[in-house]
This record gives sequence, C-alpha cells and structure tokens, in this order.
Amino acid sequence: MDGSLENIKTVDASVGSTKAINISLEGSVAVAADMSGEGTNEMDESLRKASMTSGPVENDNGLVGAVEISSNINSSVGNVDDRDASGSITCLDGSLNTGNVDELVKVASEATENLQLEPKVGMVFHSEEEAYEFYNSYAKRKGFSVRKGHLSRRRDNSIRDRHYVCSNEGTRQEHRTHVTKKPRPLERTKCLARIEFKVNRSNVWVVNKLIEEHNHLLASPNKIHMLRSHRKKLPVERAIFTEADYYYGVKPSLMYDSQSEEVQSMGDGELLVKNQNSCLSATRLRDLEKGDAQFLLDILKNKQSEDPSFFYAVQIDEKERMTNFFWADARSINDYSYFGDSVLFDTTYRTSRFDIPFAPFIGVNHHKQIVIFGAALLLDESIESFIWLFRTFRAAMSGRQPKTIFTDLCAEMSKAISMTFPDTCHRLCLWHILQNVPKHFHGLSNRESNFQKDFEDCIFGSSSEEILCKLWDNLIAKHCLGNSAWLKDLYEATEKWALAYLNSFCATMTTKQWAEDMDNLFKIHFYRKLPLPKFIAQYFKALVQLREKELFEDYESRQTKPVLLVDIPVLAEAAESYTRTIYVDFEYEYKSQLACLCETIAMDGTVYTFRVSIPQKCTGLVEFNPSNITIKCSCKKFESMGILCMHALKVLNNNNILYLPPQYILKRWTKYAKDGTLASGPLLAADSSAQESLISRYSRICHKAVSVAVKSALSKEALEILEHGLDRFIAEMENMFDGAPWTKQTQDVNVDDAMQHNTLETSGICFDGFEFAAR
Repeated sequence: MDGSLENIKTVDASVGSTKAINISLEGSVAVAADMSGEGTNEMDESLRKASMTSGPVENDNGLVGAVEISSNINSSVGNVDDRDASGSITCLDGSLNTGNVDELVKVASEATENLQLEPKVGMVFHSEEEAYEFYNSYAKRKGFSVRKGHLSRRRDNSIRDRHYVCSNEGTRQEHRTHVTKKPRPLERTKCLARIEFKVNRSNVWVVNKLIEEHNHLLASPNKIHMLRSHRKKLPVERAIFTEADYYYGVKPSLMYDSQSEEVQSMGDGELLVKNQNSCLSATRLRDLEKGDAQFLLDILKNKQSEDPSFFYAVQIDEKERMTNFFWADARSINDYSYFGDSVLFDTTYRTSRFDIPFAPFIGVNHHKQIVIFGAALLLDESIESFIWLFRTFRAAMSGRQPKTIFTDLCAEMSKAISMTFPDTCHRLCLWHILQNVPKHFHGLSNRESNFQKDFEDCIFGSSSEEILCKLWDNLIAKHCLGNSAWLKDLYEATEKWALAYLNSFCATMTTKQWAEDMDNLFKIHFYRKLPLPKFIAQYFKALVQLREKELFEDYESRQTKPVLLVDIPVLAEAAESYTRTIYVDFEYEYKSQLACLCETIAMDGTVYTFRVSIPQKCTGLVEFNPSNITIKCSCKKFESMGILCMHALKVLNNNNILYLPPQYILKRWTKYAKDGTLASGPLLAADSSAQESLISRYSRICHKAVSVAVKSALSKEALEILEHGLDRFIAEMENMFDGAPWTKQTQDVNVDDAMQHNTLETSGICFDGFEFAAR
C-alpha cells in the first residue's frame, strides 16, 4: 500500500454486487461506493470521483469538519470472506492482495465513530439519508426525538434547504371547528433545538445552523427506545426460558446429578447455618410432582448466579423435605423500598393438579400499577409456615414493615401477621371479599343481578359508620340473607375492611379500580392451572411485562404534560409533580370541590373547622390552621390514599391558598418517586460500640450499592460510569489501607469478620431446617 489510495474489491454474494472500498492513507475520510458490476468504466469513474472528494474540507470556522459516511462500509467488511491464512484478500481477477485486513476493519470502525461525533456548522454529507441518520444518532445519545421540519425546493424539484427539529418544537394547533373533550397530553414545548442544512445542486448537504439547547427534560437512556424517531422494542430483561423449557422443565446446563453436586459443594469451603427454630414441625400437607422441587431449586440457583442480589429461601418439614419456597429479585426488593407502604398478600391462585398455593406479595407503584415484591410457593398453610414466610419476607426487605398489609380472611394468617409485623395494620382485601361472593351466593347472583351491585355499594360506599349500617341492613332485608353465616362473620370484622374505619395508608388498594386491576392480572397471566415449569415461566414473563408497562408510564409522565382544566397554580403544580394517572385523580377532586358548599362551624385558637358538603351526597369536616397551612379532613383521604380530597381543596380555595402545600405532595405518587436514595430499613440498635456502628453502616451501604446497580442495569452508559467510579473507589480504599497503621488494620479485620458473620445470617439464600457442614 505505497500509493495514496488503494482499491480493495470484494464480492457480496448475498446481493451479487461488487463493492469497492476506498481507503485513504491520510485517514481523514472513508468512502464506500456500490457498483453494479455491469461495466468496468463506470467502476473506474466512481473510484475517480470518490478519490477527488476524499480530502478534508475546511468549514467556515476554519475547522476540519468534513465527514463523509457510507452505510455500506460495515456490510462490506462483513462480506470479506475470501482471504487466506495470512490475512490477504482475493480480488476479482483472482490475484492475491497481501494487504492487511485489519486496515479495512480500522477504516470501517473510524466511519462508525463518525456517527458518534458532535454536530458542528460546516459538516458535510452526501445524501439526505446520511444527514438524517447522523442527527438522529446524535439525538438518541442525548435523549430527544427528531422530526422533519422546513423543506424548500428549487424549480427542478431538487432540495435547497432542509431542517430537522426536536419533536417538542412548536405548539399544538387547536381544532378549527370543535373542542376536543379529552385532549391528549401535551408534548410540544416550543423547543428551538434544531439542525439546518444547505444543499447544493450536487446534493452535498452542509450544516448551516445548529441549536443544541432544549427547554424540556431529555429522556433517560432506558427510555430512549420509546422516543418516536428511535422507537423499537427493548426487552426489560433477557428471555429466561426457551420453548424447550416449557416441556423439559429446566435448561440442559442445569441438569446434573444431585450426588455430584454434593461432592462439589464439599470442596467450596462455604458455610451455611442451621436454624432449627424455623423448621416446620409437621409434615407438609401437599406434594409437588416428581422433579418439580429440583426444577424450582435449579431455577432459583440459576437466577442467583445471574443476579447476586437475588434472594430465595426454602423451609424444610420434619422429614427434611423442601416444603415452602420464597424468592425476590433485586428489582423487586428495590421497588419495595419505594412502594412497600401498602402490601397485598394473596394466596388465591393454585398451581398444578395438587392445588399448590402461589402467594405473591403485591404493591402499588406511582402509576397505580401492580408491582410484585416477591413470591412464595406454599405446600403447607399452617401458622408456622406463615410465620416463617413473613419473617423471611421481612429479612429480604431489610427489616422494613409495611404500613398496611391486606390478606384474605384467614385465622392462621392473621395470627402470623400479628407476631411478625407488630407495627403493621392488618386489613382484609376488598378484592378477596368480592371474589368470595360467588362461592357463597352463586345461585343468588345468577337470579338477581342487583345483588352484586348492592353488595359492592356496601363495600365501596360506606364512607361513614351510619351509612354502612344503613346499606348493610338494606342488603340483608332485600335479599333475605339473615341466616348467612359468612355475612355474619364478615360484618363482625367490619373494622378490618370497611372504609369508615380506615386508619392507615392503603394507597389505592381500597378502590374499585384496584379490584378490577387484580382481576385483569389473573385473567391475563394466571387464568388457568399450570404445571410448575410452565407456571414459573409465566410468572417471570408477567414480571417483565409489568415492568415494561411501568417504564412506558414513566416515559409518558416525564415527556408529556396534561391539558389543564384551568391554568391556575395549584393544577400546574400538581401536573408538574404527579404522574399523569395520579394527576387525573387530583383533577377530579379539584373539579368536585367546585360543586361543594363550605361553611365555618367552629374556631379554636388558630384552628378553624369547616363543614364541606355536596347536597344530597358526602360531607366532610375539615380542620384548617392558616398559620402553618395544615389541613385535615374527616374522610381521611390523604391519610389513606395520599392525595387531598375535595373537602380539603375547597377550604384551601376559599382561604385563597392558590398553591399546593408541599407537605401534601406525597413523593411516592410523583414522577420522581424512584429518584434519590432508598428509604432506609431499621438498622441495628446503636450503642457505644464502634463495631456495631460499622456493621450498621455496612448493611446500609450494601443496600444502597445494590440500588444503584439495579437503576443502572438498563443503560450501558450508566453502567460504565458506575464501573469507573467503583474502580476509582477501590483504588482509594487500597491506598488508604496501605497507609493505615497495624493497630487500625487489626481492628478492621475484627469488624470484617463480624460483617461476614452478619452477612451469612441474612444471605440471599436460606435453607431453614437443614444442618450444613463446611463446604
């Protein structure tokens, strides 16, 4: 390669065309041209033109910024197959070119790197596709979408000017003839970011103007694929199961002899702790099908090998058989730290022909969507099993207790909850109650369609004790149900389910919408009994789909704005803070307060009491302190759900409070609910011992590190930043220890031993009931 330009020609067998790749020794530009192969004259002419344009071009600012990119380079490199062992390439005439193939690959990589350049005025492109692809690639890295803007043509229909703008450019045009009843959220924000090209008659595209600043939030790396110009399917997690897994139950790599596994384990030097107190003292009530226990254990071990923070535990019965299983991945544990204030524990779904209860721990995220914190498979439903499960769940979640836990009506569960969650309010799930109605009143439900409606009115319409008693008596009398033992038991437990007795945070789990969401979850994902292998596959598939829906709502809430009912500060602040689904609920409350009547009925110092009511409907007593802008309503909507009710908003409006007090914007309902650090679980009790303090801090930092890793998992750039940061921190720690005195290092070793022991007791894998020796 002693000339200034060397032509390397290869044959693309897939399309039957000849490609000539021109490699400039100056390294400034690489151009690839597709040739039809119909004549050598056309090929030589194309090569001559390519060599004429291969030199650098100086732009208006004196910068060497000419970039000529060909989308054919990568494909050309991929088709260089005719090479010998020395790395030479066979040309069309059969001769050997002894040039190094690495130079060709280097040119292709340089052309690819050109796509990673920042746009500058004066940059040159040779087609509209190249110009658009370059700017769209830049937009993808930055986090915005590109829209084609202004276009002007000459008389010969050739392009003179072309503008590509940010998709948030401009404003929405109002319809000329009618007003839209439910307008779509606003996306355009009058953003001025753009790139403008001038195109000469030779179809050379030159960047004439560039505006880089945006007036809106840019999309994070894990949401870029949802932007319109970059839209494509991006799985939240890689596929875990293949089609063969449905039929054979486990991957071939997981198939091994249990005896060989035991021999291998004995050589690892790893210790596991025996915990006889958690051993089930009775024989399990159900059995798994042959091979299912080993299959499930293999799956859990495989998941932990992929995700070191994956937590699972197994309980053993008196015959040392695996009886109860619990598992939770790092994302579920992370979600619990943000949304674990209200939890539903459900045991209604049964797997396989043995009716084995599948028991997920379910919560509500900031979009009012279902989120799964963990799951269990229970072969035994005794008090001992529930105590073990709840303690294991609490250990996996760093000891944090939910504010409220919902379950079905079950004496064993109720007793276990009181023993394991002493600071948690236990309530009966309204969705479970509705699910039990057809079981007890199947014939009545079929004969009288009004029964279901009357029963739901009792469940969801009992805002006060008086209203509940009135509706309940009417239900019993109207449908002659005075002898129903189930209804009597249910009424005796009204304080555990009636809305009139709400005294803890429940998110949206006491609404009719939540009951419908739960119905849809099981109808879509768990609509029939499945063998365990198929069920586990379906479970992880459902987990991925739920997280994809959350990611989409995150994108929609951050990249769009709702159309305000009225442009006033309180609604503008709510739209800026809340997710779009929560804003809809808040706006409904604000619209409802417009129809409310408000009157002052008492005053005690600086606290005023108001009666707020809608004629013939609900009434609320509101206490308002204007000195510190605190407000409290008798309906307890804010305490139970986390948004202000119509009664409170009416009082604020009447007292000219035109903004939303910050203490009444609950972060768990905002767009930024998962921003910042995790909510800390209870740490070990602090005392005068420095060792105890270090262990507590060690535990907290471990959970924080896992949270950061989980957040970074979907972004290559974020993972690179995290890895570089960790490498830097490791180097700093090593330097610190290298310079530490001997006495200090001895103390650190003692603390490290204690940390390892503490970590062992709360490790991600737990076999309760087995006794293990050193492995």
